[in-house]
Amino acid sequence: MSAQTLPFVHGSVSCPGPYPVRFFLLRFVAFFALLALVNYVIVPGDAGWFGVNPTPFLLIPVLLGVRYGFSAGLGAGLLTVLLLVAGRYVAGQGITLTEHRYTLISFPLLGVLLGQVSEGLQRGGLQLGKEGEELRRENRRVHAEKELLVLSRQDLQQRLEFHGAEADSLEEQLEEELGEAVETCSDFVPSDLLAALARITHAGSAALYEVPLESRAAALVRVASLGDSAHFPEHLLRDDHQIVAEALARNCFLVQKTLLQNPPSRRSGYLAAYPITNGADRATTHVLIVQDVPFNNLQPGAFEMMKSVCDRRIGSPAPPLHDKARHRSIDQYEFYAAMEAAVTTHTKYAAPSTLVRVPFDFDDVMAPAESFRDLLELLPHRTLLSNSHEEGRRSVLFLLPANSDPVVRDALRDLFRDFVEELGLGREYAPHFVMTAPGESPQQLWGKLVAVGQDVSFR
Repeated sequence: MSAQTLPFVHGSVSCPGPYPVRFFLLRFVAFFALLALVNYVIVPGDAGWFGVNPTPFLLIPVLLGVRYGFSAGLGAGLLTVLLLVAGRYVAGQGITLTEHRYTLISFPLLGVLLGQVSEGLQRGGLQLGKEGEELRRENRRVHAEKELLVLSRQDLQQRLEFHGAEADSLEEQLEEELGEAVETCSDFVPSDLLAALARITHAGSAALYEVPLESRAAALVRVASLGDSAHFPEHLLRDDHQIVAEALARNCFLVQKTLLQNPPSRRSGYLAAYPITNGADRATTHVLIVQDVPFNNLQPGAFEMMKSVCDRRIGSPAPPLHDKARHRSIDQYEFYAAMEAAVTTHTKYAAPSTLVRVPFDFDDVMAPAESFRDLLELLPHRTLLSNSHEEGRRSVLFLLPANSDPVVRDALRDLFRDFVEELGLGREYAPHFVMTAPGESPQQLWGKLVAVGQDVSFR
């Protein structure tokens, strides 16, 4: 069940195939007849239009050379010269080689040059196309191997749990290390934060004030400033500035509303205030106050960028975004949520989703990686993968995207059956299919999916 793709041969490029001689001759006759007719109507006493420099008949080898390549350009140039010379002698006008030798030479010469250039461009286009296809195949192969590794990691975690291992699995250890890194980064340097704001958001005047924890009425103490410090007193009472007081009271990023209008405008006072939480208890320890931002940098996301810079500098990790890949491996909790979303889609749009369970408890001598990679290449985009360990059997789970076409669903069923047959497995490894239904809960779908010895209609 290998993916049907064109092979790529390194270091070799196939030239454009031989052009159809019939098409070449038809176009040559058509161009020559058209130009001869125009020549006869406009200047009947100058057969071949040699009185014009360059003669319009040069278009014939030029166009045919560009269209069909080197040999076509050469042939068109020679045929044009032959017919023009013969035509002038038939018309009784004759031709002087010493006078028109450069014009006659230019016909095959231009056809050859432009034909060669055209073939070179076509070869380059074929090379780029083949390299792009090879890169896409390599990207799909690497992604399939990555998903197999993710599934292997999840299966290893489940094995450890079934053998009474501690709850601190590899995933939890990574989370603990990330938490320690966040705590280490929490001791931020105020001047570094202001420097980052100036570099990224072009803030011209801003300051960081330390918020006393013992009393709300206590004055804020300036610890760092950017730009003209005259706008920021050493000690600041929060109630003297409404935007600062509201930001600290609501613990959120506040901006003057007029700055978000189109076009933006500003009122007197500070432009924005953002309380910064820090430490293990996530208490508000500082407040950022912005006095000036150049109006040519007041884009819709300028203040959101400020907030992001502050969050990153104090060690607030942003949630990782998954790359836009073909498939994605998730844990069972996310798989439950995905099943619930699939039922909602089925209810709203009458488009059912398909759940597939494939037993994956193989011997150590079996190597399913190649077949698994080929299967992933043929599955629809946005397919979700997970795994289960029910009644002592390990399985890989698939949630296929919604599709209301039964023909497509039958084709997908055949893909999974071919996958099992290619591995030479018995009937006990046959894939198990479940369709979503309106009103079903994730628990009901999960029960049908992992049930052993039960088959559910795929239509």
